[in-house]
Amino acid sequence: MPRARSTVVTLRVPEELDRRIAREARRRRRPKGAVVREVLQAAFGKADAEDDPAPEARRQSLLVSGRASEREALRFVEANADTRGWR
Repeated sequence: MPRARSTVVTLRVPEELDRRIAREARRRRRPKGAVVREVLQAAFGKADAEDDPAPEARRQSLLVSGRASEREALRFVEANADTRGWR
């Protein structure tokens, strides 16, 4: 299995926090970096497709694209938009 790409992050932590990380790493028999990664992933959550609004926006766009009200709104925007200077 190929390794995921990663970036090095350097940060300073208080000594007490470092001791707690070291203690947890010993308890888990894992490197401190692995413990910190796991804690950060748990805190921020995994990047899921659910976090990306594009598929839902696309779905909604397809739902309304054939409606007369949508065509009317687009005609209004096109007629009233200030497109000077646009390319």
